[in-house]
Amino acid sequence: MFKYGTLGGLRNAKDNPRTKAVQELFNGMVVLPDDVTGEALVPATAAGAKGEIYVVNNIGDKPEIRNSTDFKIEVGEFVHADLVSAVAELPVQIDESVLVDAYASVAVNDVLVASGDGSGKWVKADGTVIVAAEYRVNLIVTKKTTFGQNGLDAKVTTN
Repeated sequence: MFKYGTLGGLRNAKDNPRTKAVQELFNGMVVLPDDVTGEALVPATAAGAKGEIYVVNNIGDKPEIRNSTDFKIEVGEFVHADLVSAVAELPVQIDESVLVDAYASVAVNDVLVASGDGSGKWVKADGTVIVAAEYRVNLIVTKKTTFGQNGLDAKVTTN
């Protein structure tokens, strides 16, 4: 799951609603919308994850679903993808469902970056193999919360 920590996040979000999912997606996953092909792909390489990234943020598309943890974007459905760098310096919230690493291993001040493994999830930068400074967008964990049962507050930063 994913949500903005302030109204400023909603106001500053730059949404790309023109591409469709090529795999099942959930809010908070990282995608790279391609207006030419009409597809929203998850980063499959580190190079793709290091550039401008978007986060899936489909809200209100299916009002019959009351629990946001049950919300998913099926293959062929339109993806509302928000440009993450547009909300630099603002807080966001994510839950453990969009983390590669185990929730227990993530701590305050850890830096999360987009994973380039094709999962569309966020991974903790370790400073050796995954160097946060090489990524355009970082999420700096500011607090562990109960958002989605096991969640994180984070601040969006850009390089």
